Amino acid sequence: MSKKNKKNSKINQKIRKYFDDDPFDVGIERVSSETLSELFHTLGIYDIEHNRDLLIKTARMIWSEADVEFRADVLNFFASNGTVYRSNAPKEPNLDREEKIDLILQELNVSNDEAALLHELYAEVRSKKITTSKVESKLRHIRFSIKKERLQKALDGVFDIDDSLEFNASLHYVLYAQSFHKILTLNTKQYDYEYLQDTDESVLISEISEEKERVVSLKQDEINNFIKNLPDPHKHLTQKEIASALRASPPKTKLSYPMIKNSVLEDIMKKSLGVVEIEVHDEELLVGLKQIFKLPHSDKEHEYNLELHVALNSLLEDIWKSEELDFSEVIQESKNEYENQFLNDLESIVDECRKYATLLHLSELELHSRVYSLLLDLLPQSLNITPKVIRKTVRRFVHSTHDQIIKKQRHALLARTIRDFKNLFPQARSMRRKLTLHIGPTNSGKTYEAMKKLEYADTGYYLAPLRLLALEGYESLKERGISASLITGEEQILDVDATHISSTIEMINFDVDVDVCVIDEVQMLDDRDRGWAWANAIIGAPAKEVIMTGSVNSKDAIIALAEYLGEELEIVEFERKNPLTLLETPTNVKDVEEGTAIIAFSRKDVLRLKQSFVAYFRVSVVYGNLSPEVRREEARRFRAGETEILIATDAIAMGMNLPIRTILFSKAEKFDGVTQRNLLPSEVHQISGRAGRFGLHEEGYVGALTSDVLGIVKKNFVKEAKTITIPFKVMANLEHIKLVGSILEENSLSEILQFFAKNMEFNGPFIAGNLDDMLEAALIVDTYDLDIATKYHLACAPLTLKSPYIVGAFERYLTALEKNMPVSYVEPHLAGSFAQTSDELLRAEDMVKEISLYLWLSYRFQDYFLDAHKARISRGVINRYIEESLQQSHLASRCRMCQVPLPLNTKYSICQSCFKRHYTTMGTRGRKRS
Repeated sequence: MSKKNKKNSKINQKIRKYFDDDPFDVGIERVSSETLSELFHTLGIYDIEHNRDLLIKTARMIWSEADVEFRADVLNFFASNGTVYRSNAPKEPNLDREEKIDLILQELNVSNDEAALLHELYAEVRSKKITTSKVESKLRHIRFSIKKERLQKALDGVFDIDDSLEFNASLHYVLYAQSFHKILTLNTKQYDYEYLQDTDESVLISEISEEKERVVSLKQDEINNFIKNLPDPHKHLTQKEIASALRASPPKTKLSYPMIKNSVLEDIMKKSLGVVEIEVHDEELLVGLKQIFKLPHSDKEHEYNLELHVALNSLLEDIWKSEELDFSEVIQESKNEYENQFLNDLESIVDECRKYATLLHLSELELHSRVYSLLLDLLPQSLNITPKVIRKTVRRFVHSTHDQIIKKQRHALLARTIRDFKNLFPQARSMRRKLTLHIGPTNSGKTYEAMKKLEYADTGYYLAPLRLLALEGYESLKERGISASLITGEEQILDVDATHISSTIEMINFDVDVDVCVIDEVQMLDDRDRGWAWANAIIGAPAKEVIMTGSVNSKDAIIALAEYLGEELEIVEFERKNPLTLLETPTNVKDVEEGTAIIAFSRKDVLRLKQSFVAYFRVSVVYGNLSPEVRREEARRFRAGETEILIATDAIAMGMNLPIRTILFSKAEKFDGVTQRNLLPSEVHQISGRAGRFGLHEEGYVGALTSDVLGIVKKNFVKEAKTITIPFKVMANLEHIKLVGSILEENSLSEILQFFAKNMEFNGPFIAGNLDDMLEAALIVDTYDLDIATKYHLACAPLTLKSPYIVGAFERYLTALEKNMPVSYVEPHLAGSFAQTSDELLRAEDMVKEISLYLWLSYRFQDYFLDAHKARISRGVINRYIEESLQQSHLASRCRMCQVPLPLNTKYSICQSCFKRHYTTMGTRGRKRS
């Protein structure tokens, strides 16, 4: 017995004291209405009517349904009242059990056997509970049980629970020339309990015997009709199977139709449903079917076993009646129910996982994919998601995403740490800087005026877009007697007493404060790949005055930057010093004059044009792939009159001071690193502006070699350049990279850069700059065991990733650094004193780029790159080789298939022989196919 029941029993016994040893339900009737009302008020029940019958009924209900504490409150009420509510009924003498039973039996006419049974029945009953009426009731039951035993013996049967007689009968089966008898268990109709109890036994025996004969006759007719109506031939059963089923059917069954052998039933189901598994139960057939379920938000499918619960009676009826078995409806119902339940349970799992992984911003596709990878392993051949499976799946999901969520939380911390980009440059923020913008077209003197201010300043910085311009700036300062240092990626000329520094813009030192900093070509803010360097420099240059020079279309962008920085901005506008005239008609090759620069937009086109013009002019060549030294030498030759015309890419557009009178465009489209497109107005302006150098020519001219090119140039020449708009591209420096790496606990540079590029949000008008090239380099350096600072410097190196020659050299350097070994410079072999073909020239250009890479690394890893002097000597040799090559009349191309020299100015990359051979082979294959 529970503790609660024990307490209730004690309270029940104690309260009898106040009801003259009667139980609560009896004694409460003797309590007055006033006392009952007082009891309810004590219990906190106020809204009951003061009707005595209702009060007593409510008290009984409360007592029967109350918990232990409530009953104790009722007991305490009557105990404090102290009144005993006496019973008016006479008290029975306190007899023991056996004496009481004997006294009652004396009043009844019972046999000795009946008396013994009654004593046995009441052996465990308390004396007080034994009454005459109860004993009389038991006696009637005993006498009826004895009567039923006699009836069952006489009728050769057993009375069922519903008081119908169950008996066995032999029934006759005749089918398919077979005759046999079979014992079946049958039932008569139901008889009323009182009727069986009160009716004479002989009458009952006669009546029930007749009922048995009637039931047997009806069953025999039923069997005969069943056999008579069996279809022949039968759709599902053979004659043998039918006879076997009837012979084997059990005597007693709840089924309305004869049971069929399990193996036969399985064959019938397989014919109807295909491959199935079945289990036969008393009243149903459990059928297992293989099903395919298309998972939502996924292209995957899951195979599962569908359980069909088929009512055995209905199935047997259809089989015996030889009807078509159609399970489509029950299958569809079961599928819908099973799959809908799966979808509901799945959604609850996905919802819980989605809440947990909110920071990961998973798409529905990715979220479901992760859940399936964890869930389906727990559901082999099933869609039944139990509560245990739900808990296990969610627990696994939490475990699998824990590290990612921690990482995302670090991302959020990082974003908050460096979101306000300007605060990443504390030196600049600590100064009261003045910003000055010099804007105007080329040849307007804007850079000249800025450089004059720089020269007069006690300390200063000149930031150039190109190494060549940084070198010119350095030499200009030195010519004026100013102590200066040159710092570029691959070359450093350091003067310990220097007051001024000339450097490429990426090499700015944000910790060295100066009086004046000149940032040249500020419109480069809009450059897809390098714009971040100008944004970083403008925001972070630690100078009292920052002077920016650029084209007019940069004005709005600089104003926006100044407003973001909260710094004073002065804008000085410049006009071109001499006129620039657009030629109305295209210039024929034969009409080209000395002092002309012909512009192309690829190395291949520059070399092709050189070979066209070399018959008429001495030619200088400038294109981006040439080293700065060679470009400078080519420019010097043109400036000194050693050559008559210049053929160049738009590499001359930025700051190269050349005595060009006329600019002629050979093409009006370029590849910008993403697509081949027409020139923009800003590009036409920048290139055209190099014509008519002030002090050398009174006027400059702009034209084109063909009418279609001239049409595009004309249209863009008169158009205003597109205004540079926000947001600006910015990029992390080494300190930022270290900060990101430490917070993310990440040593993969590519992961850190991808985070910066994709996830950083800024309070100011910024987005992460294009880091494609750096990311590509980072993927290479991440394969080596190096620290994050080393990886960063290596990824910033001047790499030409499209050149297998450069990438091969780079990987050799990385292998040595990983092993802490010195990196030697290996001098390449040059055949002859100049290149015979454009491919040999390209290889020489790559050799110079490798030297630039080696020198660049030597300034950052001085303990490893020890052959800098040797590399510089080799650079001089290769540059002379390139210069000699460019001064040759012709450079041949070679057939990419057989390597023989190609005709001059050919448009094709294979020779005529290879073309014919290839064409003939293709033609032969075509004829064979047809």
